[in-house]
Amino acid sequence: MRVSPGRLEGFLKKWNVNYKLVSGWDSSKIDPYKGKSNFVGIILHHTAGTNSLNWVVKTNPYAPVRACHFLVDLDGTVQVVSGVGAYHAGRGGPWRVTKFLTVPKDMGNSRFYGIEIESLGTSAAISGTTKGMSVEQVVSTALLCGALLEAMSPIRGFVYKVGRVIRHKDWAPTRKSDVRQDLKWWRDVVAIARQNKKDTSLASQLIREYVKLSPKGKA
Repeated sequence: MRVSPGRLEGFLKKWNVNYKLVSGWDSSKIDPYKGKSNFVGIILHHTAGTNSLNWVVKTNPYAPVRACHFLVDLDGTVQVVSGVGAYHAGRGGPWRVTKFLTVPKDMGNSRFYGIEIESLGTSAAISGTTKGMSVEQVVSTALLCGALLEAMSPIRGFVYKVGRVIRHKDWAPTRKSDVRQDLKWWRDVVAIARQNKKDTSLASQLIREYVKLSPKGKA
């Protein structure tokens, strides 16, 4: 679905996502697809570095095009980098989203939202360090995914299922290793958010409990 910046922000608020808008996030000047991105899913990435916001926004090779749509800081703050287009998926695919919907080869940038999670990616553990991830990042990413799954749905009040969430290495298995946690693990935490969309405080609590039981990213 073509999601306007205004619609996107409305769902971020609805899901109580801890977010900040990065300057220029809704500008047509950063959008290589000229408003024609048709979002059907979400790709999770890790940055493989730290303090990545400047690179994502200003110094990546494609700037002013941004290197993702969202950057999740270690403290759980979601930096909304682009509410329009971005380059993040690169070569990969095709990927079958549903029985009747497939994203064609190399077309992931304009069909998937890209979420970068600030992490060196040297560990799958939810350790609170830059080697892995923090529980705050997991909670924020799960709520963000819930917001996006609803924003992409054309049916009022309906939240798309968690099968639309994949990792970068699912899209590009010969090139990418991110993110290191199991796909089912991520879908489990997003499912908790989805199931508790009317009570995001409860969703946050239940996600934290799940992470405590499965801190190594294994489902």
